[in-house]
Amino acid sequence: MSISPIRPSYTGVTDPDSDLEVLYATLPLGMPLPPAYSPSESSTTSTSPMVDETPEYSCQLQPDEVFLDGTPLTVSRPRPGESSSSGASSSASRRPMQFNTCHNNLRLSLSSRSHQTQTPAYGHNELIEGFAEVLGSLKHIERIDLIVEGMVTTTVIDRGYPISSDSKCILSHRQTLYYSASATVSPEQERGTVASKGRLFPFSYHIPTTIDGSTAPLPPSFYRMYATMEGSVRYVMRIELHKRGILRRNEKVETVFLYLPKTTPPSTRPPSWYHYTSAAGSSSNPNRDVKIPIEPASDRSQKEWKTMVLASGTQVPDLGVEFSLLKPLVYQARSPIPFSLTVSSTSPVLPDLILSCAQVTLLRCTTIHASGQTYRHEEVIGTADFGKPESPTEAQSQSKVVRVSNGCIEGGKEQGEIAWSVDGMVEVNYALQVDIKPTLALNAAIPNFHHKEAIELTTHSAEDADNWDGVLDGPALGIIGRL
Repeated sequence: MSISPIRPSYTGVTDPDSDLEVLYATLPLGMPLPPAYSPSESSTTSTSPMVDETPEYSCQLQPDEVFLDGTPLTVSRPRPGESSSSGASSSASRRPMQFNTCHNNLRLSLSSRSHQTQTPAYGHNELIEGFAEVLGSLKHIERIDLIVEGMVTTTVIDRGYPISSDSKCILSHRQTLYYSASATVSPEQERGTVASKGRLFPFSYHIPTTIDGSTAPLPPSFYRMYATMEGSVRYVMRIELHKRGILRRNEKVETVFLYLPKTTPPSTRPPSWYHYTSAAGSSSNPNRDVKIPIEPASDRSQKEWKTMVLASGTQVPDLGVEFSLLKPLVYQARSPIPFSLTVSSTSPVLPDLILSCAQVTLLRCTTIHASGQTYRHEEVIGTADFGKPESPTEAQSQSKVVRVSNGCIEGGKEQGEIAWSVDGMVEVNYALQVDIKPTLALNAAIPNFHHKEAIELTTHSAEDADNWDGVLDGPALGIIGRL
């Protein structure tokens, strides 16, 4: 005899018109039944939509509300010749920043101008000011030294891993900030000692303009990494604390700073746009123009061109190509560099064909030497615009046709390009490259020409230094974008 399990009865209030009774009958045994609510409780439940319950908003201020207004904080310094805005933003932009580095009981603090940089940045021959602070007692301290170093490091990379490297010290300075009565220091260190104020030891240091033991300019901070080579120029300021006793460990704290010098061309130059004339009776100024004859890219190219011309049954025409620039070959980055390309030939159509295939580009060339290997990287930073070819009347003759095309090229980063080198380590140079590469249809009529002319780029122009006082003070922040 089987006994059917007794199902618990549901005593809640249900709607006879609903299907709850059917639902309860189909529930498995042992499952708790859902709760039931009385009609009075269900009637209190709100059935109105949520939109009716949201508060009303208004653009007008209520009596218990306030409106907050403020001035955006800026740390940018106005450009030379511009007036700074008054108010809190102006005072905040002139407020110097403090760069603090702490380690154990030492703190190194550097004061810098209000530059929007995360690392202390200084310019040409600028003064570095700061102080070292000892957070503990001076009882066992024998000497506190300030050390400034600049290192050039080049590394050979193979499959993403460094395999060899070379380094060279380009800046080394040591100055004693504090020494006890029992410490022994050299006369040079004693002359460099400054008076301290309690546990603060202030110092000041002028960045030199040349590499130690050389007349070459001190290079800017630099870092580049390529597929097979890596190069860097790094400047470090360090505080070393020497203690007495074998069991007491010396301490040190250091920070990296950026050296970003501003540069200008050696002198002012004549108006930037000019019309170049050549050959006999030329009115060009020899002190103003640099005339560079351009030869075919190779002897093979010239021989192939002459062979094709002779095979066509015609005489090989005389051909001359000349590239002209302004003296001296030093220009400001991102400013127009004028040039002229002159083609002379006994053929009446050859000059126009050559000028139609000419191209002038501005290159940034980075060369890194490490462990007997050399890596060279060239980057196009500007392309020239050519004017309409002209025929100068004073340069024409009965035997030759002369065509001149004036052009202009600019490129690079504004206030961010500078040419420098460290012998045998790293070089950053600039060049104007002239290429005349005919199309396949004109390959038999025109030879290939290729030439590179080295130039220098500077961060500022000579006119900036003459017109604006203090424009060359401080770092060239445009170089930071290329670090």
